[in-house]
Amino acid sequence: MARIAVIYSLLLVSMAASCGRVPETGQQTIATSPKRDAAPADREVTMHYTWRATPDSLHLYLLFSDVSRLAELQRTATSLSYVVAGQNNTVLLKDTVQVVKPSQPGEEDGILLDISIPTSVVSDANTLQLKLWQKFAGEATMHTTFKLQLQGAMLDKTQVVSGASSKKPLIRNYSITSDTLVLDGIDTTSSMQVYYFNAHFAPALPPMSTRKEAIAPTLKPLDSLTIVANQVFVLEKEGLYLLWADKPYASGLLVKNWYYPKVTMAKEMLEPLIYLTTSTERERLLQAKEPKKAVDDFWLSVAGEKHLARELIRTYYGRVEHANKLYTSHKPGWATDRGMIYLVYGPPSDISKVGNTETWIYRESEMHPYTKFVFTKKRNNFTENHYELIRHREYEESWYSAVAKWRAGITDM
Repeated sequence: MARIAVIYSLLLVSMAASCGRVPETGQQTIATSPKRDAAPADREVTMHYTWRATPDSLHLYLLFSDVSRLAELQRTATSLSYVVAGQNNTVLLKDTVQVVKPSQPGEEDGILLDISIPTSVVSDANTLQLKLWQKFAGEATMHTTFKLQLQGAMLDKTQVVSGASSKKPLIRNYSITSDTLVLDGIDTTSSMQVYYFNAHFAPALPPMSTRKEAIAPTLKPLDSLTIVANQVFVLEKEGLYLLWADKPYASGLLVKNWYYPKVTMAKEMLEPLIYLTTSTERERLLQAKEPKKAVDDFWLSVAGEKHLARELIRTYYGRVEHANKLYTSHKPGWATDRGMIYLVYGPPSDISKVGNTETWIYRESEMHPYTKFVFTKKRNNFTENHYELIRHREYEESWYSAVAKWRAGITDM
């Protein structure tokens, strides 16, 4: 790959066209709140998407997931209804597609659907409003609502990155070093410019921290490559990539080892313990000559016995995996603000999203006060999935209480 001299600041969108930045290819959208007749608690259905344009249509590839209830989502999802709405919420287009069940439970990483809308309705003034319908036992039904702002510039993107074997579009904003990919599209003359960054970003600070976050580093691409249409390629180096780097719809892709979003290597299992340990403990753990023994010893010291230690490990690193699936941005999901809260507190009781603000509510019961965390979406060259927590000193008691439960071996959080 050729060395290049372009410099990027992580929080400044220097490559956006004057008409505004086009949505990222791996954007995540969470419903403002599920509309339901009856449904299980602790649901968190999310939507990731990518797209490509043809002369007469915009093709949207949608991945719906509920990481804690994947099999249930695949079993209960029945249809997706959608509306393209113009000014004053005027309905310009309305349709419904049926959900095709995977041949084997868990075969897909969620519900994968594709829809096409005419190019004539793709403009900055219009929104795409979607409802994913589920049917539960006893004919109870519910839907989760999503909204996607359309932009005319979306019609400029005529390609998607897909799995070379599966032919399915790469929708999430992470991949692994062994993935074999291909650049798909009807325009066989175009290509994709890719920049590679080998960057490290610190894990999130605690919610009560008043210390300023480190200034976002100015990133200089270490290498570049050009992928031509229908070319099969592998991104073999771990790190952060910028796809379509010279386009307004540029998007980041975090590439990790083969087991991601799981964390299975002992050295990497140490890193998420930053939220549960003191600085002295962390230093001792990270300097351990035998990382696996250090991980085992930490959890055994917390649990007091092997059975509970295994349960704590299963719960905590299960949350690490879920956070990586949901919140990966320019860094692993567990290291983000939302990932930190998810690891320590677990799935929220309620999630609401209004504009660029996402609010999480944790309730022990209706009779107890609740804890609220508010995250705001920040502009980022690499992802539309970057949210920052609004920190307050008042979180200190709640945070230390939640950490103390982990340190006491309490898993029902």
